[in-house]
Formats: sequence, structure tokens, C-alpha cells
Amino acid sequence: MKQLLSIVLIVFALNFSSAQEAYLNVGRNFTSYDYTNTLGEQNPNIESGDGASYELGLSFPLIDRISVTTGITLDQYNATGGDNVNSYSWDTNYLGLQGMVKYTFLETRATPVAAFINAGVNFNHIISGKQKINGQTYDLTKEDEFKGLYLKTIVGLGLNYFLDDNFALGLSYNFSKNLGLKSNEEELDFTNHQLQFGVLISLN
Repeated sequence: MKQLLSIVLIVFALNFSSAQEAYLNVGRNFTSYDYTNTLGEQNPNIESGDGASYELGLSFPLIDRISVTTGITLDQYNATGGDNVNSYSWDTNYLGLQGMVKYTFLETRATPVAAFINAGVNFNHIISGKQKINGQTYDLTKEDEFKGLYLKTIVGLGLNYFLDDNFALGLSYNFSKNLGLKSNEEELDFTNHQLQFGVLISLN
């Protein structure tokens, strides 16, 4: 965990001087758990939950209309569930390092609005988590199916509204699949819909 945090901070610091823009996004995650137990059975009683998302990053231009972003993310992947006998919930926080390629397909001088699509990956690791079952609380950072490095693939689209040449407000939607890279007898992946609001600041 400490190694992942150190890598994130070092990459962010080294790239700051060459970045064109800095951004901050905040929003909500709407997450579904894809869980399979040791017998290969899924739990139909798990329902999707919502949680917060935060992203702080930098943007670098490549060629006309195409740029690359790199950022630090903090995501909550939550869920609830139960049956006639039991009730349970999961609340988790994952820290990640994210890289995206963004293509701006609509940008004109006549309007301050720019529309874009993006795609990328995120490497993330659980930093805190709790499971509640019938009033009892368990630490999820000690559970094998939650531990280890996760790889999240992301596609999305968004809009930026430029208030002036140096400042913009943004709205974006991302769809992602978060896959555990560690082999376990129990498997857990996350399917996530993310809605974000953001600010974009020019560093030039």
C-alpha cells in the first residue's frame, strides 16, 4: 500500500512542470459487485450501491485535439444485500493511479463548450473497507477477495464549459470494470457507472 502511494506521488510531482492543465473532479460512483464464491456460485442478493469519487490530475497535449491525462483517484465502491434472514453492506475506499487518452471531437471558437471522449486504465488498491453483517463489522482490508492490485478499464464522455481562456467547468460520465489481478478462490470484480463534476485550470 505504501509503495503504491509513493509511486503515485512521485509520478504526479515529476509531471507537474510539463503539464498544460490541472483538474479536479468530484462525483458519485454507482457500483455493482460481481462476486463468485469458492463453489463458482454468484450471490443474487447483492444490490448496487453508491459512493463518492475524487480525482486530481494533470493534462498534457499530444497532437491536435488529443491529450493525455494522469491523476490520483480515490473511489468508494459500495454495495448492500440480504435475504429474509441476513442483511449486509460493504463500504470500501480504493486509492489509484489513472491514465487516460482524451479526444476532443467538438470545439469551436463560436461557443465556449467543448465535448470529448476518453479511455484509459486505473491501477488501484483498497486502503480501507468495512463489511457489516447483522450488526457485526469486519475489516475488508484483511479479506483475500478485496486485497491486492486491481486494474480498472474506463471509457467515457464529457463536456467542458470555458468561462475564460484559463478556467473551465466540466461534466463527465465514465463506465468502468474493475478487475482483481490476484488469483483467489473467491472472485470479486466491480462494474461501475461514474458521474463527475470538475474544474479545469490552465497552467500556461
